[in-house]
Amino acid sequence: MSSSTDSSDFEDDEAMLYEPGMLQRRSVMRKWIQPGSSVVLVFSAVGLMAAICAINRMHQPAPGTIPVVEHIAMAEEEKIMEGDFSTNAEDTKYFTFGNQVRTVYEALYAAWTENGVKSQKPMGFTESNAPERTWNEVAAWVDKELLNGPNPFAKHGNKVPIPWPQGGNGEDQLNPGQWVTYSRRQVCYIVAKSLMGAPTPGYNNGLKRYMEQSGSLPFQGCLPRKSDFGKAWWRLLAACSADPGLANGGQGPVLLATKAKPKPSVFTVREASKRVMMSSAGLRVCRYDDGSNGDMPGSLTPVPKAGCSQPSAKGPGNDFMAGGLPKQATQDISARFLGGYIFGNACGLGGGQDERLMIYFPEVSALAFFLSQAPGIANNQNPPQLRQPAWILGARKIMYGLDGTARFDNYESFDQNIPLTSDLASIKLGGKRFNMSSSRPFLGFMSENQDFIPWDDAAGTRKARRNKDGRQRTMDPSKPDAFGKQVRAWYGAVALTSWNEEIQPILKAVVGSIGVGPWLSGLWWGDSQLGLLAVWIGHAIAAGTWDRQSKFPVDYYMYSSFTENPGNQCFVHSKDNCVKCLKHCHNKPLPASSYWLPKGVQDSPSDPCVSGNAGADCGKIGIEDIVGHYESRNADLLWGEVEARVGKNQWDVSKSAFDELMMVDAYRI
Repeated sequence: MSSSTDSSDFEDDEAMLYEPGMLQRRSVMRKWIQPGSSVVLVFSAVGLMAAICAINRMHQPAPGTIPVVEHIAMAEEEKIMEGDFSTNAEDTKYFTFGNQVRTVYEALYAAWTENGVKSQKPMGFTESNAPERTWNEVAAWVDKELLNGPNPFAKHGNKVPIPWPQGGNGEDQLNPGQWVTYSRRQVCYIVAKSLMGAPTPGYNNGLKRYMEQSGSLPFQGCLPRKSDFGKAWWRLLAACSADPGLANGGQGPVLLATKAKPKPSVFTVREASKRVMMSSAGLRVCRYDDGSNGDMPGSLTPVPKAGCSQPSAKGPGNDFMAGGLPKQATQDISARFLGGYIFGNACGLGGGQDERLMIYFPEVSALAFFLSQAPGIANNQNPPQLRQPAWILGARKIMYGLDGTARFDNYESFDQNIPLTSDLASIKLGGKRFNMSSSRPFLGFMSENQDFIPWDDAAGTRKARRNKDGRQRTMDPSKPDAFGKQVRAWYGAVALTSWNEEIQPILKAVVGSIGVGPWLSGLWWGDSQLGLLAVWIGHAIAAGTWDRQSKFPVDYYMYSSFTENPGNQCFVHSKDNCVKCLKHCHNKPLPASSYWLPKGVQDSPSDPCVSGNAGADCGKIGIEDIVGHYESRNADLLWGEVEARVGKNQWDVSKSAFDELMMVDAYRI
């Protein structure tokens, strides 16, 4: 081929056409025949034979022309398969559900009470042609269609397949880098069987055990299947009963749970930071109920309106927990395991963000518990819950009422607009194509500072809530809670390369951005300013691994009263905005149902907001100053200056971390 030919003369246009049950792809290759000519030949699946004949006639090119490259993309048709079990674990074992110990109706009344069932209106769904159903009619569908209809595990001998990794530590059924899929119908079946009390002999699954596990003080005597969790799982079954994809025994789309590969070293992440600019993070900000009207200070980029709207007096707006922005992942500030400290403790709403998300995402909680048979030893050190970092893909937020404040989460209103079909994306796994829900990808992982300030250290916790405990500023890389390890934690969970190679294309297909609140600084008591910096640096490094032409944004949400550690995130603001934010926190306190705090860390039982002198605790420098100064600079430079400047005066907390970083005397204003 002539050296004068520009590679830009060659285009490969691909059109994706969707029809029921079928994905059709037609690739069109356009090639210039003669340099400088405007003549174009179009080869496609349409008129293929004519194109071939034309090529045969042209096999002797005229002098001065470029020989035609005979590259024709054949029409390709790929059937959308029904969801089903699959895994990359080394082995799979199969278990039969045992006998049910209660009827469908007994299980329903246990969650809702018989009077509660009778008093509720029939339920309908905007994306379903099924008629509105009462709870008793939902129970009838569960009994006749789900449990006594076609067995969703018929391909597996009517037995439930469980991934069985080799050399596992017994915490859950996936080793690092492994994944498992189930169909939506299979997940509904597992939930229904567990609600009826059916065990899986030989596999002591955590879902059935959690449903029957009595809570501890102050929830002693409660049972999850009779409380908020039971109601949430029944709401899932109601959605299943109306799902067009589950009609006539259909399996519906696929759900996937996967764990990250072993985490990289801090050194590896630091080396990668040397090749990255901070602008790579694509940082977007939403001021959600923080005492402002939502306007952005400085040159901050706002989260799109679909994912950032203010709450009203009657209910939540849109944030990363309420949803609204398509393909925005919800970041779950987890413990070492998804779901938080609820096994043997709590049965419903309460605790932190992690625990609340499990109720609003019942498919996530079902898989998180079902995929473990850990014993749940004393002090909740080994509960039967999936370990982090983990993605749950294809799950949905079933109810309306939850946002980052949890102010309205007691509403637990059934969401009639649950996506059943509208959010389905086509993904490929194991050489087959499946549908997967893409509305709320779910990513759970923790910061590496858990328990660095014990919950029974009330004095230290009160200081930490104001960002005034020197332990929050640990930079020594030998310490388990050092700043560098927080950057590594974010990078290790978010980088595409942290996940199995088969799963990476799926993540790129269904995840468009990641929404996050005060990661690091919730109930782990980290410094909210350092939490933002760890997220920003870690994401700047991780974003490039997603190999996208456009940025892979991190959407950072700011609250005056987040459900964890209310008021602490106000300190991320510059002084004037910080003061307004704290004032809003005190003037509009969260109800007791919306948060949990250990004893002795709040001034008033009716006001969970941070205590202290707002004018003194708020620094001069805020998020807009930090982003404006560092966005066009190298990630390694920012990382180094955080460690050098903030770490230099670790135990002198008279200045905020931001003010130390920017070398500003916060009190000469």
